[in-house]
Amino acid sequence: MKRGKFIILEGGDGAGKTTMGERLKVEFPDVVYTQDPGGTELGEKIRLVLMADEAKALDVRAELLLFLAGRAQLVSDVIKPALESGKNVISNRFGLSSIAYQIYGHQRPELLPLYHSVSEQILQGCTPDACILLDLSPEIGIARIHSRPEEPTRFDKASLDFHTRVREGLNKHVGEFGTPFVIDAEKPEEEVWTEVRSIVESLL
Repeated sequence: MKRGKFIILEGGDGAGKTTMGERLKVEFPDVVYTQDPGGTELGEKIRLVLMADEAKALDVRAELLLFLAGRAQLVSDVIKPALESGKNVISNRFGLSSIAYQIYGHQRPELLPLYHSVSEQILQGCTPDACILLDLSPEIGIARIHSRPEEPTRFDKASLDFHTRVREGLNKHVGEFGTPFVIDAEKPEEEVWTEVRSIVESLL
């Protein structure tokens, strides 16, 4: 059976990944949608831990390994079985976010080999075919976050410098996660959606 396609949606906080994901679910209902961290019972528990303010005290290595642990379970339980059965998968965030947030955001370049060595063991061949990066300035992203009714996560509350470094990491490494598609997420939502839909349609 032909392997399904694996697409990841990436971007800084406030870029519109969740909004685009919800619209894709309506447009392409046969696709398997998930999020990282999350997507499994273990992953959702890890997500709650990582997003809470109390996690500020986490050692960066522990933080990175928790993200990788959730991803290992997600690949094993959701992504690999779906792809092997011929289904297409779209994930809201994946490995690029680990590089951007834990390594660039926290200014820990020495952890990149750890990320790569663990990822090699947990991905089981499930590397993305394409990465759609919704790119926008950190200032606009932060403004969007604080206009939402939801309580911001601890990453949402991080400094402008942190988000600037995250953007640098996203753009520098996007080409390592399949075919890269970088979209200006500062444009009106309908324009961004038209681009995202067209890319996904072409890939599937």
